[in-house]
Amino acid sequence: MGVQLLPIALVCAAVATTVHGAVRLPAWFSDGVVLQTNAEYGARSFINGLASPGESVSVAVSGGVTYQAVADAAGTWVVEVRAHGSGPCTVTVSGENGPSVTAHDVQFGDVFFCSGQSNMVFPLELALNSSAEIATAVDPRGDAKNFKYFTVPLATSDNEEFDINRKGKCNTGVNCSQWVSATADYVKGFSAVCYLTARNIAALHTGSRPVGLVFSAWGGTRIEAWMSSDALGKCAEFPPHPVNPSKSPQEVRSALWNAMVAPFQFMAVRAVFWYQGEANADQGKGNPEEQHVAEYSCKLQAMVADWREKKGMGDVAFLNMQLPPSIPPASSTADPQTGRMAIRAAEAQAVSRTNGSTDIAGMAVTIDLGGKSAWGYDHPINKNEMSWRLARQAVHVAYAQQLSFFRSNPVSSAIWTGPELDSVSYDAGNKNVVLSLVGYSAEGIYLKDVPNCTLCCAKQSPFEVQLSANGTWTTVVPTLCAAEVTLSVAVAPVAVRYAWHDFVECVLVNNDSLPMGPFKTTDLARTSTTGEAQFEPTSAVHTASRGSPIQSPPMGFNSWNFYHCNIDENEIKQIADAMATNGMRDVGYEYINIDDCWQVGRESNGTIIADPARFPSGMKAVADYVHSKGLKFGVYTARGSRTCQNRPGSYTYELVDAATYCDWGLDYLKNDNCGGNNWKVENESWVRFKQGFDKCFADTGRYIVKSIEYCRSPTDCGQWIGDVANLWRTTGDIQNTWASVMGNIHSQNDMAPVARPGAFNDPDMLQVGNVGLTLTEQKTHFLLWCIASAPLLAATDLIHANADTLKILTASELIAVNQDLGKNNAIQGRILNSTGDAEVWVKYLADKKTIAVALVNLGDAAQAVSVVFADVGIAADTSVAVRDAYARKDVGSFKGTYTQTLDSHDSVLLVLTPQ
Repeated sequence: MGVQLLPIALVCAAVATTVHGAVRLPAWFSDGVVLQTNAEYGARSFINGLASPGESVSVAVSGGVTYQAVADAAGTWVVEVRAHGSGPCTVTVSGENGPSVTAHDVQFGDVFFCSGQSNMVFPLELALNSSAEIATAVDPRGDAKNFKYFTVPLATSDNEEFDINRKGKCNTGVNCSQWVSATADYVKGFSAVCYLTARNIAALHTGSRPVGLVFSAWGGTRIEAWMSSDALGKCAEFPPHPVNPSKSPQEVRSALWNAMVAPFQFMAVRAVFWYQGEANADQGKGNPEEQHVAEYSCKLQAMVADWREKKGMGDVAFLNMQLPPSIPPASSTADPQTGRMAIRAAEAQAVSRTNGSTDIAGMAVTIDLGGKSAWGYDHPINKNEMSWRLARQAVHVAYAQQLSFFRSNPVSSAIWTGPELDSVSYDAGNKNVVLSLVGYSAEGIYLKDVPNCTLCCAKQSPFEVQLSANGTWTTVVPTLCAAEVTLSVAVAPVAVRYAWHDFVECVLVNNDSLPMGPFKTTDLARTSTTGEAQFEPTSAVHTASRGSPIQSPPMGFNSWNFYHCNIDENEIKQIADAMATNGMRDVGYEYINIDDCWQVGRESNGTIIADPARFPSGMKAVADYVHSKGLKFGVYTARGSRTCQNRPGSYTYELVDAATYCDWGLDYLKNDNCGGNNWKVENESWVRFKQGFDKCFADTGRYIVKSIEYCRSPTDCGQWIGDVANLWRTTGDIQNTWASVMGNIHSQNDMAPVARPGAFNDPDMLQVGNVGLTLTEQKTHFLLWCIASAPLLAATDLIHANADTLKILTASELIAVNQDLGKNNAIQGRILNSTGDAEVWVKYLADKKTIAVALVNLGDAAQAVSVVFADVGIAADTSVAVRDAYARKDVGSFKGTYTQTLDSHDSVLLVLTPQ
């Protein structure tokens, strides 16, 4: 990656620092901008811009710190923004020449990107109760009082653009290309779905947190226009549909991605709201339905994956509005082929589901919300209820709120979903088709007439069966009992479907009056919500990850530094695939560890529950996949009742969790120190987990590595910590700054005597490959972790890791020093001497002859750094063979001393062998 990425530690105050320079920033970086906060599972934020290649750029935050970036060969620079409070503050960006760019009234909150076609464009002034809704939007005491709005002008481009076309037509009529506060004249033309969904999220959950809404939509457009060429390439089996570029430039493939989405690539968001598909429903008419479903499903999921990948902050939440009816009620008897059923089926595949391809995704079912607006039947008026449903999905998917939250919510006690189908089977003995529903979603199920129906439930059941291939469909009146729907059918049908019409007269709802989504299936033996085969591990999978207690520092991956909470099972599978093929597994990396945000609650028996939006297949299935790649699997917990992201911790559940983790096939547990209720005796949680894991080892032969927080005293906890854990944090969380890296590694020195084979001081995971450190600093960071025999847990995007990142992470001779057990089991290297800005580290290796020495330049200018051989126990007159372990080359033979000139923050790890 040619872009140098540097962080900002933001502290908001009143006075701006200005350094003059010439830079260019995208329109979204302007007065009133809302930057995504990391509070409550949020994403990291970035500011990007252009400057002359090689130009230094400074970013100054009022009352805070100024950070520097350097533009790459293409003139691009990016900085990471870390929020400390919600603001407001001032941010000034300056280059070396020319005027600076300043954004005032900068706040930190939740950012939502709203896109699609005309139903996303549909203005608030045309929704139900529009006067009251507009009044709420401008009410300084209302739920939207801290909202800011940004409308993207309509524009197309043949090339991916850095910035929007500020002269394009404006959907809102006024105030495009800038952040604005709500006025009645402005908000009436703003997207009803975008505003109402965000407003309802605030009402349900986030309260007065600042919100930024980016409205980037164009009526009548197909999904292909919103897809990059990379995304389109993933669905190349579907031929392009004809487009007249001169008549409809907005229909050209990638034209809207290039002009209206790409300029926001670096803008972090909480979630994307998507409402589109009508144009693709029309273009699929006449094609076989299965092909139509497959095409839109491929394109929708490819677009979601591509938008996420290009943002580079993990799988941000994606919320989709399933298409509502587009025709009048009386048309239902004619059953016109509008293509809506195929698009709905495809949309239902782009949600979190067992063995699905798209996680952290939700969909609002709207098949009961047809009706006519001022824009016709294709634009139903009740965007209000649609937006409530999408908001509930967002609170569940993006904010990980579960059943208890919704049932106790004072604003609305409705849950996020209608009845969900679990399986379909045919009971030949009783001659019944049995539809089993997911229990919590199906409380109080009943059939309900949709508004404005003509036949309604009394005359048209939504359930139909097909008794022969290509035969007619016959409606069947269902019998409802608890979480089951039974259809009396004399012979086994070849297919079953529900609500498979554009306008649906009758729907199955739960006691929240939320409808079940439409489906059609030909698999009556066992139908899950996926329609895909479950991964079945071979008998060798678990055997491959069993073994003896570890002796050398663990090597692997941890999700936190790069993904934060935007991690899910599909990302983990891709990470496993990457580690198995990019050389990391070959040099010793083996653990894939999920940090916080994978858990959401406990069952009545205490068993921990995985987040269904992030890990819908369950953690055992994920562990099995990781094991199938010859790797090992780990998760995170906290010793208190709550984790650091307010998920359930392990307090009082240690033995239950240990047994659960053993059943899953766990190989590694990180036990954090966060909040909530906690044991009075610090090591109680650690001891209990050790008891549970010792039992697992005795019963199964599976050894589970134990990582804990904290131990910082060699004379206190250091006397016993190695008896209850394999590694323990000695510092606070590492940040992607040089000061943090060096502070953490220096804190290891006094703890060196505590380390031994199988028990290691942990200065935290690696920042190699992440924003904030130069390539030289990343190499030094890795080198010092190696000589200190610290755990090597990469915490970056390994799926797209570039050659520079992998060169550092797979430096085999540095890793060999890290894994070496040390002379007389003194496994950890330590500082030999420090003079000014020069530092020398030493580790005596297990062969009792070879010595590893690290020379480090801590200063801001190049300098010579030396090691005196006598200081490491080699006589002055002894010839010493010197090898550069990172470069993997012999330097030569020297006596008495070795000196090397190192650039600022550079280092070298030498292997000394007396001759």
